[in-house]
Amino acid sequence: MTRTPREGNIACGYFVTNTLADLGFRIERVKLAQVVSGDMIKALCTDIKTCNGIKNFEAYMEKQPVNSVYIVGLDFHTGYIVKDTEGSWFLHSNYIKRKGVMKEKIGESTALVKNKFFMIGSFSGNKKLLGEWVSR
Repeated sequence: MTRTPREGNIACGYFVTNTLADLGFRIERVKLAQVVSGDMIKALCTDIKTCNGIKNFEAYMEKQPVNSVYIVGLDFHTGYIVKDTEGSWFLHSNYIKRKGVMKEKIGESTALVKNKFFMIGSFSGNKKLLGEWVSR
């Protein structure tokens, strides 16, 4: 649960909540890092959807707007999905071979491709949370 980039290890939930706290969002960082990803998504996101399999997940992301940020919960993992003009990216603390924090195309991420169940919520769509953050 390091707080220093490029030092130590960080669990996926702490990666998400630490980055949000570091950006200035007032969240229950430790509590949200330790709950199941579905609970984190429900606390931080809007427009929550679920789907099975990477193909369904990719099809869902193709329909989402550019310049948007999501939090995704997997069977045993969590991270961000960022969609930009070049596609959709998975930003996460990769547990596979303990690779650490990385950014991968969603169709090329082993953690995503091997996953069966996806829960995704729009973080950038949470106007209330973003409004509170901007007004500080």
